[in-house]
Amino acid sequence: MTEELSVYSTNLKDNRYLVRCLTVAENTYVNEFVVDTGAKYTCCNCSFVDRAMNENMLSNCDVKLIGGLVRGEFVKFYKYKLKQFTIGNIDMKEQDIWVTFDQRVTDAVLGMDILKQIIIVTNPYNQMVYFCKDCNDYQDNFELKVS
Repeated sequence: MTEELSVYSTNLKDNRYLVRCLTVAENTYVNEFVVDTGAKYTCCNCSFVDRAMNENMLSNCDVKLIGGLVRGEFVKFYKYKLKQFTIGNIDMKEQDIWVTFDQRVTDAVLGMDILKQIIIVTNPYNQMVYFCKDCNDYQDNFELKVS
């Protein structure tokens, strides 16, 4: 039996950590999300999840106004259940994220609602951030390297 590798890393680029995330709803997409430990929610433009999605499709979903993404203005988001959300190679299974139809939102944000479910380690020596699925993955695979 082969074990799934559950450690993923990315480096600092333009003062941001970007991670490749797979979203599965009706379709499957891979996009870069900005790691934001100051964000309470994972949120993005609906095109990151399903380019054919329209606002009428989400009329029964929870709605939230979230500020700070567009020059401090509030943006309307809909809670949307994904069949699968994967950070790098770490399968987070089903997850709820928040999607908007506001075209001013161009970044996808990976917030603490999902990040609190995994182990995150930042290394200032090599400007990398590491994601581990659980404590076993951390103990088995993580080693702090100074250079």
